[in-house]
Amino acid sequence: MHANRTFSLDICTIQMLNDTVRQSMRSKFVDRAIQDRLNPVEIDVEQLGNRRLMLILLSRDISDFAKKTLALELGIDVEAYL
Repeated sequence: MHANRTFSLDICTIQMLNDTVRQSMRSKFVDRAIQDRLNPVEIDVEQLGNRRLMLILLSRDISDFAKKTLALELGIDVEAYL
């Protein structure tokens, strides 16, 4: 069963979601992200795609150079991450 709810999200988060996830997959993506956060399990990095790994690194506290490099590779605007 599914229910529509309204939640407040940062504009940067919404833009990143729109840039990385197809519109038809957004609800499933958000649901999976919430489930992963509520029920953490050890992540097998071998199962993660390169793009997802780069986005994970981009959200970490790394150098501006590394963030710019990852953003360039991902084809996204880095200013939201600096």
